[in-house]
Amino acid sequence: MPIIKNAGYMWHRKYVDWQSGNELIGFPVEKADKCVNFANQAGIYALYDKDFRCVYVGQAGRGELKGLYHRLKDHAITDYLFCRWERFSWYGFYSEKCLEENSYDKEYKVNTEVNVVLDLVESLIIRVNPPNMNVAMGSLPGIKWFYQEAEFEEQAFEYEQLKKKFESMKKK
Repeated sequence: MPIIKNAGYMWHRKYVDWQSGNELIGFPVEKADKCVNFANQAGIYALYDKDFRCVYVGQAGRGELKGLYHRLKDHAITDYLFCRWERFSWYGFYSEKCLEENSYDKEYKVNTEVNVVLDLVESLIIRVNPPNMNVAMGSLPGIKWFYQEAEFEEQAFEYEQLKKKFESMKKK
């Protein structure tokens, strides 16, 4: 079972209701028939400026009201980063089932080999802030990728454009 269960790549902050919501809704990339709310997700996230440069990396899910939505909301409204980012990517530890049932374990236990953890950390770093000299994107096996809910078809189109841009950045 993978450590990271699901992820969202380059979601746009303009599609999130920061005032009255508590939702980060996503649809699976492979089969977009069921949405999931990732607001209470625990994991790692990265913030990107308008030029897709990583400007901040953080973690969510430590303590009360500090799931992914609330950490991003802090950055969107109240802290010094509010005007410095447009997009975010996230990598979550909780399964869809845990999120749907609000059944999170405070202690997330993983029994795995060191090389699996090393591969995961390397892959996350490469995806969050792609180095110019890395040819491979890094492997994240078993992760279920999600599109952002709002503007679903536009997001799918943007995803393909971002993927091409990322590939061209790697070649430079």
